[in-house]
Amino acid sequence: MSGEDFLSVNLLNEGNGRDIRALKLSLLLTAGFFVVEAVAGFITHSLALLSDAGHMLSDILALAISLYAAYMTRKAPTAEKSYGYFRTEVLAALFNGLVLFLMIGFIYYEALQRLFQPVAVNGTGVIAVGGAGLIVNLISAWLLHDHDDLNLRGAYVHVLMDALGSIGALAAGILIYLTGWSTFDPLLSFLIGGLVLYSSWSLIRDSINILMESVPRHLKPAEIREKVCGIQGVDNIHDLHIWSIGSKSHALSAHIEIRPQFDPACVRRDIEYLLRTAFHLEHTTLQVEVQENCPEMHE
Repeated sequence: MSGEDFLSVNLLNEGNGRDIRALKLSLLLTAGFFVVEAVAGFITHSLALLSDAGHMLSDILALAISLYAAYMTRKAPTAEKSYGYFRTEVLAALFNGLVLFLMIGFIYYEALQRLFQPVAVNGTGVIAVGGAGLIVNLISAWLLHDHDDLNLRGAYVHVLMDALGSIGALAAGILIYLTGWSTFDPLLSFLIGGLVLYSSWSLIRDSINILMESVPRHLKPAEIREKVCGIQGVDNIHDLHIWSIGSKSHALSAHIEIRPQFDPACVRRDIEYLLRTAFHLEHTTLQVEVQENCPEMHE
């Protein structure tokens, strides 16, 4: 392992350690309040609280999976898994997004039932528990917000959507307390569900894009091609491929045509420096092709 690779691995593990601490604290907070909210939902007959508790249960599962994925990404590459376990975080994020979709389907089904068969809801109890839940979710969201890998983003979306659920439950409780109209409970559940669907779809889309080895959204092949061709000695670049190993690790491979009067090793070094500094591409594989006037071959 080179000095640069060793430094890169150490930096990744340092960031990963912060991710694990944030996930552990969020998991403890969420699991503790889930019990409170589920019991309160049954006592008050509030669908908003029960749906939020159900979402919080999915949060517990999502955070546990994210924690497992964070541990897995620390494992060193092997002969069989030469890129390491970076994509564990992508699989965890995809799973979390799909779980959110399933949870919203259940919430919408229950909300439709309650629109036609309203159930009396204790507004005061909903206000108290919804407010407490909002505080817990905001603390968890704060712990997870300053992380940019897809796995932590998935956990953050779960917790943030649960915070929105708590806001919805709190609003439902206030409206029911003021008006006595229990239909606010399922109506706000529909609104919360729509917000969750929107956020979970972006999570699923980004996970699938990485698994399909699509070009990362922040990298533009045309721009990279233009910059590389602007380096002295480069005549052309072709067979350009850019993909993501994980949400924070990207790779590039390409064939570079170099003019014969230039040193291929020097030109290649300049290209690698450009890709590393301008586009943060550490994993690059460049096939150097020096133009030559080769005689035709005859049988």
